[in-house]
Amino acid sequence: MTITIILNGISKKKKKFYQSILPALEEKFSVEVLETQFPNHAQQLAVETVQKKVDVILSAGGDGTLHQVINGMMRVTNQHPLPALGLIPLGSGNDFAGTAKITDDVSLLIDLLNTNQPKLTDIGKVVCRTKEDNQTVHYFINVCSVGMGPATVQRMETSVKWLPAGTRYLLAIIQTFFSHKPEPIELKSNTWNWKGKARVVAVANGQSFGHQIYIAPDATPDDGLFETFVAADVPLFKFLLYLQQIKAKKKIKDSRIIYSSLSQKGVLHLGGVGHLTNMLEAEGELIGFLPACIEVMPGQIRFFRK
Repeated sequence: MTITIILNGISKKKKKFYQSILPALEEKFSVEVLETQFPNHAQQLAVETVQKKVDVILSAGGDGTLHQVINGMMRVTNQHPLPALGLIPLGSGNDFAGTAKITDDVSLLIDLLNTNQPKLTDIGKVVCRTKEDNQTVHYFINVCSVGMGPATVQRMETSVKWLPAGTRYLLAIIQTFFSHKPEPIELKSNTWNWKGKARVVAVANGQSFGHQIYIAPDATPDDGLFETFVAADVPLFKFLLYLQQIKAKKKIKDSRIIYSSLSQKGVLHLGGVGHLTNMLEAEGELIGFLPACIEVMPGQIRFFRK
């Protein structure tokens, strides 16, 4: 089995990776490590790795690194099957790792690789707009969102870089909570329509985003369904109260908190109050603007998970 690891070069857990995780893997497998050197480098490395026809790609980082690796893999359209994908969660949030029941315990990863039975896993396809109003396509494995999610990511990108990532994220969340206004959003699918002002609209293949905010606690990544979560124009302090319950994996019983599903046969159309006014993020990466279409791609990735 040939394995290429794409490592987030600025991960705070890089030392642990080189001291304990990598040596354990090298005892069992043929391993190559490619370390990212600049933003979005993981996507480029994933494209090159798929073209080399390795057996397994391991994404070593957080949700953002995983997002880039998957987008790189999906851009190699002439190779099937794609390499199997695994995850070494070295990020600060690691939301999809929680859904996949993966930790940074290397013995667990070795057991999964030895079994060599990656599971077919769904991903999402997003067709949206760039700032220049061109069409762009992105893929996600965990959550894509509009509203407070991309607003927080945007603040993170402009925050001071010398603070630890976890601190920067916490500050960005607090600032966003008290400054972000609910956005006019319209959602249309083959089974469900909704229109109104929303604090958050999220389409989830995984259970949580934003550091364990469980907007879809019952989600499974291989059922051909995505869970849709809408937090409408809920008063701020009421929403803060609900957020604590959501983080505890509880579903909120309030008409302004809406749960729905998107099947593999449906496409969710998202529109905003104006063209290119509402940002989208996926796995903590800004990917574009509304209007957008989101669809489920069942079983597109072979993923090592419990």
